[in-house]
Amino acid sequence: MIKNFLTVHNIDAHFDESMKKHTTFKVGGNAMCIAMPDTVEKAGVLIKFLKENNISYYILGNGSNVIFNDNGFDGVIIKTSNLNFMEIENNTVTVGAGMLMTSFSKAMQLKGLSGVEFCYGIPGNIGGGIYMNAGAYGGEISNCIKSVNYLDENGNLNTISKEECHFAYRHTEFMNHKWMIVSAVFEMQQGNSEEMLAFMEDIMQRRKDKQPLDKPSAGSSFKRPAGYFAAALIDECGLKGLTVGGAQVSEKHAGFIVNTGNATCRDIVNLADKVAQIVLEQKGVVLEKEMIIV
Repeated sequence: MIKNFLTVHNIDAHFDESMKKHTTFKVGGNAMCIAMPDTVEKAGVLIKFLKENNISYYILGNGSNVIFNDNGFDGVIIKTSNLNFMEIENNTVTVGAGMLMTSFSKAMQLKGLSGVEFCYGIPGNIGGGIYMNAGAYGGEISNCIKSVNYLDENGNLNTISKEECHFAYRHTEFMNHKWMIVSAVFEMQQGNSEEMLAFMEDIMQRRKDKQPLDKPSAGSSFKRPAGYFAAALIDECGLKGLTVGGAQVSEKHAGFIVNTGNATCRDIVNLADKVAQIVLEQKGVVLEKEMIIV
């Protein structure tokens, strides 16, 4: 039934697909189906079809902050990667949810439009970045947002203003609903392209120097606790190099849990829980996981 629907509507899909191929942590079992609509209209009819037929689904961006259960996902993963478009009108830019944040920041730099330079090097895409209000090096994606377009649980297209998104640290209104972000409107500022490039190259170098980019991970494993830095707390507890199965607290950056080659979802979760427990016992600070576990 699903195969026929996807064929009729010309939606690219893979069946019995390993989630290791679609997440930066390279863990997880197989999904029944991964569908990658290339238009908002196709995404809308797909969501409507899945709801009408009581088929579970999950919206996935670039998979850079998500890990999937070792048992996989018994439903349809709707991946936004093919919603990769951009329209520029003066300082207003409309961007598809599937565009990578690094690609978007580079495109803006070339146009001399400032505001998302900090996105350079973040492995997620625009939809995922908006969903969690991604940020780095003093910037947050919400700073330049004007409005966000999304499909609701019935597959209907809606628009929400920046204020209605309720942006906060690693939190947005989208986390309270099963909405699919399809695009966003950004209000950029005129900038100096050469200065923007220098800043972007600097933060990229800092990433390479400090972060374990040579091993699969989901970026920072824990949210920043109020008044502290998670990595510093973990380091002070002497937890660099701590392992559970194939998961390890990075020896390069304590805020990262990495896959040393054969980690499972269970390894990662167990290690994150162990780290949080030790930090709580030694420092009295609660660490909350930043990565999403499906």
